[in-house]
Amino acid sequence: MPPSYDVIIVGAGNAALCAALAARERGASVVMLEKAPPAEQGGNCPYTGGGFRFTHDGIEDIRALLPDMTDSEASRVSMAAYTAQDFRNHFEAATGGEADSELVETVIAESRPTIDWMSLKGVRWELPSQARGEAGAPSVIPNSVGLSAWESGPGLVRMLTTACRRAGVVILYQTAMNRLLTNHDGALTGVEARDRDGIHEIRSNAVVLACGGFEASAQMRAEHIGSGWERAKVRGSAHNTGDGIREALTLGAKPYGQWNGCHATPIDVAAPETGALEVTDIMPRRSYPLGITVNLAGRRFFDEGAGFAEQTFVDMGRAILQQDCGVAHQIFDSRALPHLEGRYSSARRVDADSVRELARKLDIDTHTLAKTVAHFNASAHHAQYEPRTLDGHSTADLDPPKSNWAIALGSPPYSAYTVTGGITYTYGGLKIDTCARVLDREDKPIAGLYAAGIIAGGIFVHGSLRAAGLMHGAVYGKIAGANAAVYR
Repeated sequence: MPPSYDVIIVGAGNAALCAALAARERGASVVMLEKAPPAEQGGNCPYTGGGFRFTHDGIEDIRALLPDMTDSEASRVSMAAYTAQDFRNHFEAATGGEADSELVETVIAESRPTIDWMSLKGVRWELPSQARGEAGAPSVIPNSVGLSAWESGPGLVRMLTTACRRAGVVILYQTAMNRLLTNHDGALTGVEARDRDGIHEIRSNAVVLACGGFEASAQMRAEHIGSGWERAKVRGSAHNTGDGIREALTLGAKPYGQWNGCHATPIDVAAPETGALEVTDIMPRRSYPLGITVNLAGRRFFDEGAGFAEQTFVDMGRAILQQDCGVAHQIFDSRALPHLEGRYSSARRVDADSVRELARKLDIDTHTLAKTVAHFNASAHHAQYEPRTLDGHSTADLDPPKSNWAIALGSPPYSAYTVTGGITYTYGGLKIDTCARVLDREDKPIAGLYAAGIIAGGIFVHGSLRAAGLMHGAVYGKIAGANAAVYR
């Protein structure tokens, strides 16, 4: 007979591990199927900074989750309360108010209880990186990201995995879900899995899908996000190829959310094809508002100053991938260079004393690039860079325009960085309800099927919210595991 468990969880990242712990807490026997080997466990979680956005009452409240913090340390830290309305407002701003309000309200309401629960399960926390500055210096910390997991995303995976092992969860590595198994009534009966020894059936009462989006599938990116996205480099796990989404859809699950949306960014052209923990975080190139970005023909194609980079980098990444070969060059003059973010220090930089020399070094038509820069400079301003201010220095007659930081490139030497588009995760996925049940096309629960994490659509739309991804994964992972454990 095939092996049998009360709950099968597909995936072994933050949402999946929380689901496993919640199911074991209810007394269920649990097996996790992780497609990756142990060293690559966790989907995109290891590639994150481990930050969590949750409601709290300020630094004294946060201290309850930091048992090693001394009174002296606490006295030097200032952090305001982060209310449910703050959280709600930030979600609305990031998603244009188009996120599923019921799903979002559950994330907000359950955020702090879930953090407390994770603490009880053995997760250790630390203050966000902004607070870890000069020893003894006063620090004012933004209140939106209250805490980070100790040792970031990799630490979070290690701590939750340790908790699962202690709780008796079985983890099968290098084991992929081939398909979902159902009976004649359409109810889940288990999973057909594939490992190094072949194909096997594993029976269960319920299945939780927590295996990420489809960002690592070039075919699905091109089909759903659009032309050019098949060229995108993957900033996270190579294993998030949409398996859970595809299988659920074959059972009649309802696709939900913004299927043509994703979190993406300009990254160094030399970035690896898929995530590498040692370099992923240093690959983004987001200082483009302070210069111009041109394609391989030497022409601008995007309003580099439409907003702060954190507001526009997804659209910039998309625009780059639509250019020839999915490649572009960010160009700055000597006055802009001191303002570039520190991650540029890891990039290959091409320098030249003239625009024409730069064009030759970049293998761009010299006349075209010279014309592009000349036209930009003729419409630009002679001013000082103020990177943290929307300065209103805009072009009047260029297409595309530059809405801010349109400051003439007139101080050689000139420098260029070659970039492409990198994708982090997708926004579209399966429709779930606030009990984490996967819904069919008539909005009815598919018996025994649950989902949590990025695989769930409707939470991020048009934009994402820093540190809310891990939070909603943990919230719905906990809910999914608890409900799956008692499903019969």
